[in-house]
Amino acid sequence: MEDRLIAYRQRRERVQEYKEAAAKSCYSLIIIVVALVLLRPMMVNQILNLASAYSSVGLLDESMRQCDKALLIDGDSSGAWYQSARLYKARGDREMACGAYQKAAQADASNRAAHFELAMMYVEDGRYQLAIPHFEQVRRLGPDNAMGYGPARTSYHRACLEMLILCYEKENDSSKTEVAIKEARIFYPHSGIAEGLPSQLPEK
Repeated sequence: MEDRLIAYRQRRERVQEYKEAAAKSCYSLIIIVVALVLLRPMMVNQILNLASAYSSVGLLDESMRQCDKALLIDGDSSGAWYQSARLYKARGDREMACGAYQKAAQADASNRAAHFELAMMYVEDGRYQLAIPHFEQVRRLGPDNAMGYGPARTSYHRACLEMLILCYEKENDSSKTEVAIKEARIFYPHSGIAEGLPSQLPEK
């Protein structure tokens, strides 16, 4: 009887040890996952900074490899898609650039640079109806703040208002043209962007 009791106690102790070990393993796994989630944006930013450095000295292939690494870590990184798009465009691959800009804009609706540059590609192709929604998205975001994906000191809001005036003019939408002009005068009264704008866009 005493032997059975000892064996029973030993089994209970072993089961308790297994449970404690399993719990510790679960906690460790949770900590690792949380750490990876928290560190992922930092890792992506470091890789994209390196990609930008390579791009600035003309090493486009190496820059693209860094962008690919960033997308492997975070496939929804708007910054990585945006930088990839700029590289594709620099290589002359407009189709891939357009697709990457679309991914960047979808991943982050507040990425003014992606929306603007995608819209400008549509404008260059005379596809004004496709360009307008992206210019309008930047317009809805309002005047630019200090942070962003694109080059410093670029006023995408102002540029988009100017492009909207021209696009609506090409689409013969006088009412929306007038609304864009009024908004340009409100936000940029001394810039003159809404005064005497020439039709600089190519004809359809």
